[in-house]
Amino acid sequence: MNGTVLARLAAAAFLAVAVVVAIVELGRQGEEAQASRPVVSAAQEATRTELQRCQALGEAALDDQSCLDAWAEKRRRFLTTDATSNGTE
Repeated sequence: MNGTVLARLAAAAFLAVAVVVAIVELGRQGEEAQASRPVVSAAQEATRTELQRCQALGEAALDDQSCLDAWAEKRRRFLTTDATSNGTE
């Protein structure tokens, strides 16, 4: 076999392996994206729904106790770290 033919075969084999590895890696990234989605609890979904309702109320939401409670819960979740929510400060 000629040296250039052997080099071309080696390059083609390397290219084929690189394509297979790239396809496998792209498949993995899709699985990781699905696995990394946060789980939303029923309480979080209820708070989200209430906040959307309050947004639709506009300025009237400032006098709505339910909206004030929802905003307080949203602030508590946003400002609480994992360590303080678990009680392990």
